[in-house]
Amino acid sequence: MVLTKSEGLSGYNYGWIAGKVQAKEMGSLDYVWYADVFFLTELLRNYFLLFLTAVFERRNPFRFRLILAAAAGSFGSILFWLLPVLRQPVCIPVAAAALGSLMVFLAFPINGKRVAVRLLGFLFASAAVMSGGLSFFRQFFYLTELESLLCMGAVMAGLAAFFWAAAQSRRLGTLRYPVRLYYRGKEKEFMALADSGNRLREPVTGKPVSVISYEDCQGFCDTLSAVFCIPYRSVGKEQGMLTGIVFERMEIFRDSGVLTVEKPVVAVAREPLSADGSFTMLLPEELVI
Repeated sequence: MVLTKSEGLSGYNYGWIAGKVQAKEMGSLDYVWYADVFFLTELLRNYFLLFLTAVFERRNPFRFRLILAAAAGSFGSILFWLLPVLRQPVCIPVAAAALGSLMVFLAFPINGKRVAVRLLGFLFASAAVMSGGLSFFRQFFYLTELESLLCMGAVMAGLAAFFWAAAQSRRLGTLRYPVRLYYRGKEKEFMALADSGNRLREPVTGKPVSVISYEDCQGFCDTLSAVFCIPYRSVGKEQGMLTGIVFERMEIFRDSGVLTVEKPVVAVAREPLSADGSFTMLLPEELVI
């Protein structure tokens, strides 16, 4: 019978699937299928599949879109079990491709057919990985379906963190960010390099310190109300001092949005920061990772 979990516990039909549908009979026993439990299990499974697909594709999707796509996949799975015609050998590949395409379309922005096909391929690859992982946890650790899903979710979260950290470590040192500084009613834009070697800290507050050149300060912050010294060390120079300024506000324009830093501490270097002029500011990596 097709019931909701609440029906099975109370004996009263107030679940979201109305009525009871005869499913299978095994001798004198009925096979009871809880539609709401199945929906929630499939929702969790589909969310993890889409999450792993995003990891393979190196995307940072919106969580709401993943949940929406996972829910659509869960409804599709329910229709698959309620309509016997969809379980025919000829229909199974077509139904899987159609449902996978719908999930991919809802979960990710798609630009062109090639991107759609690639995402669908990653989704099926994620399903294969998920299936193998669930079988492993069930057979070797004797876990239930839900317990196996949660374990696979933890494994995929670890994989995502590893790939993200690896990607970030490769990109740091090459990333450029437009930055806008504000001081006494004036503003100026810089092209900042995310510098993994910038470990400067303001001695009192411990705030991370960005660096600009003295040449770029001219005409922007010529008149200063207060300055202070920031000690630093560099190759070939054991100890030195940089002039520090507290600006009113700093805006860092990243792919994920604008990061606003109130009262940022910026040090002023006498020499130009870049020989070819490709960047005019050094940002601590902790501000952008």
